[in-house]
Amino acid sequence: MSLWIQGYARVALYSCLVNGVLAAAKYGLGAASGSLALKADAIHSLADVISALTIFSGILIADRKTKTFPEGLYKVENLVALVSSLFIFFAAYEIAWEALSSHQAYRIQNLSVVVAGIVFIIVVTFLFSRYELKVGLAVGSPSLVADARHVATDLLSTLVILVGVLGSFSGYHLDRYAALVVAVLVAKMGFQILLDSIKVLLDATLDYATLEGISKVLESHPNIKDVISVGGRSSGRYKFVEITVAMDVRLLREAHVVISDLEEEILDRWPDIDRILIHYEPEKRDSVLVASPLDSDEALPSPEQSGLSDHFGSAPYFVLIRKNLQEGSTHVQEILPNPFLALERKKGVKVAELLAAQSVDQVWTRADLEGKGAGYALDALDIEVVPTTARSVEELIREIQLSSRVDWS
Repeated sequence: MSLWIQGYARVALYSCLVNGVLAAAKYGLGAASGSLALKADAIHSLADVISALTIFSGILIADRKTKTFPEGLYKVENLVALVSSLFIFFAAYEIAWEALSSHQAYRIQNLSVVVAGIVFIIVVTFLFSRYELKVGLAVGSPSLVADARHVATDLLSTLVILVGVLGSFSGYHLDRYAALVVAVLVAKMGFQILLDSIKVLLDATLDYATLEGISKVLESHPNIKDVISVGGRSSGRYKFVEITVAMDVRLLREAHVVISDLEEEILDRWPDIDRILIHYEPEKRDSVLVASPLDSDEALPSPEQSGLSDHFGSAPYFVLIRKNLQEGSTHVQEILPNPFLALERKKGVKVAELLAAQSVDQVWTRADLEGKGAGYALDALDIEVVPTTARSVEELIREIQLSSRVDWS
């Protein structure tokens, strides 16, 4: 277990100890004063100890990875938060029941000691609940946040008891009405924790503001042509984001660089996100550009009459043929001369780079490029090599029209 997790679990253990001390203090004050409310609140604090122990156990279990649960038992914390919300509902019931069922006026003994003790309990409860809430929000732990709010219910119930003690001393019995107001507030808090826990357990999406912010980061990147989907979910204190985008990149390594940049920027802006998974797709195209080596130039009556070369790097010309994917039409776009004929070595590699600069998607050729420098270069440049038996541009155009090899987008 990491030092960070150890510190995180330590806060939950502190909650167990604090609630235990508070329960003992309330019971002692109740015995010294004869206050039934204080004794009942001591029992309530014992329920808090049980709740805190459950949360501490949940934190220890959440990061355990097994063969059955290889990603860890993250949602155990949300289950614990849900259980904690039930304790809060029980606390609301206790307060309301005490307010409605108690009709006797109890004589409080040792008033100054009791009031001082209650004030001390209120201060300790307030300081610890604020500390636990701060830690819980900082690490994104639903169970710590739930327990901090649960501890805050102790503060409210103790305030009610203080009002009751002072009221009974003055002859006014206002604690019953204050207790009913507190019971409603406590029940509302428990309902919110219950609702948040159920959302995570049912894999509800992340909040709209976070997803919208991530979408804007993606849309601002020059290589992202379309944001197809942005989704996410919470699991315990962890958040997971899954993204699908369309990218305008030719090479796989370029796509990896773009994805790494996006992940780094998103994590910098939202450090509470634990994991990002980005799927990328090539930009949808309206057409495909095909290149093929020629053994003659454009001096013929029409480019379609040109013959295809049996060579690649030493071919004098290359024909560029564009197929419209929506209409299905195919036409010769350009005849490109080979400026590297005079080179003694690496002519094929240079031609591959030239075709990549022209945004060529596929090379249809009679030449066998497998295991050759030109073949490796075309593969590295993400240009697909398609073998053909066509002898002329006219035959090649017919073959391209009929083939499904160029019907991708």
